[in-house]
Amino acid sequence: MSTMKALVSHPSGELKLEEVPVPALGANRYAPHDVLCEVVYCGICGSDIHKWNADKTGVKTTSRSVVAGHEIVSVVKAVGPAVTRVKPGDRVVHEIVTMYCGRCPACLEGRFNICNTLPPMEGRAHFVTGGGFAKFTVWPEWQLHVLPASISDKAAVLMEPVAGSVHTIVSRMGVRAGESVAVLGPGARGILLTQVCKAIGAGPVIITGMDRDVAFRLKTAQAFGADIVVNVEKEDLRKRVAELTGGIGVDVVLENTGSVEPIDQSLDIVRKGGRVLWAGGGIRGGIVAPVDTYKVIVKELDIRGEISQIPYDWMAAIKLVAGGRVKTEELVTHVFPLEDWYAGFEMAATRSEALRVAIKP
Repeated sequence: MSTMKALVSHPSGELKLEEVPVPALGANRYAPHDVLCEVVYCGICGSDIHKWNADKTGVKTTSRSVVAGHEIVSVVKAVGPAVTRVKPGDRVVHEIVTMYCGRCPACLEGRFNICNTLPPMEGRAHFVTGGGFAKFTVWPEWQLHVLPASISDKAAVLMEPVAGSVHTIVSRMGVRAGESVAVLGPGARGILLTQVCKAIGAGPVIITGMDRDVAFRLKTAQAFGADIVVNVEKEDLRKRVAELTGGIGVDVVLENTGSVEPIDQSLDIVRKGGRVLWAGGGIRGGIVAPVDTYKVIVKELDIRGEISQIPYDWMAAIKLVAGGRVKTEELVTHVFPLEDWYAGFEMAATRSEALRVAIKP
């Protein structure tokens, strides 16, 4: 087979199902450490949805036409001559940061995800060398992780977001056992953030949603460990958190919505000396929100951002899922064949009962 069907992202912002060449070992920038992988599933991330939506305001597009998709579960089919870490037949998941200089201050700290010499999109395989919305993809061996038998293929679809959640909670925010956390946004990522917080002993964990989230997403969040759910269209979040914390506020706020109002809410519901993470708007190129700096100043707040993951996050994520402390398979609510990608994207974009939709090439 010399060609394959693939969902290709174009600089115009369009996504199209096209016939493309099958990637070959030795004919890519990762050789001789390149690995040919046969994709089993590739999840549809919120960033993919934003590229698909008609409204692409703020959305970053690729500088080249490239196969999209980055939440990849695959089986190794063949390896380059210098590969030692994986072998044909291994089931693997894919780190997305595959290019970095290794010499800048960030890289020397092990923070390859924010390499100072590359724009974010130039460091991620699915923007440069090709991703997982296709039957085959090529990846560097050092960014593949072999899955233990206890993790099913379907459960592994969400390994990248679990690694991202570990990055948020542990690597960036340093959340500790016993700390109270508010998770703003009840999508798959919000539910994973909740589970990771509970797995490390944090709590109580409060998760927020809207009317459309009550029937499924907020119920799912509670079933997966959230201590308290708040429908912000029926309850005043600021008053509710004040009631729950004796007027003090939570230790940590994880904003995961990409909307303006939760940015201001996060500053009000966090305690003095607390920590706030703003992450929800990143997949749209960020959002512009008014910030009352007085709240930041007088509370001496630590405010942080996050993007992608580092290798530690992936290793921790695999252990959490393998040990059953973070459950993912039930969050993959729908699977579509590659030929029906449009229906899959529409489901992911419009249905509250769709937490993570996967494509099966």
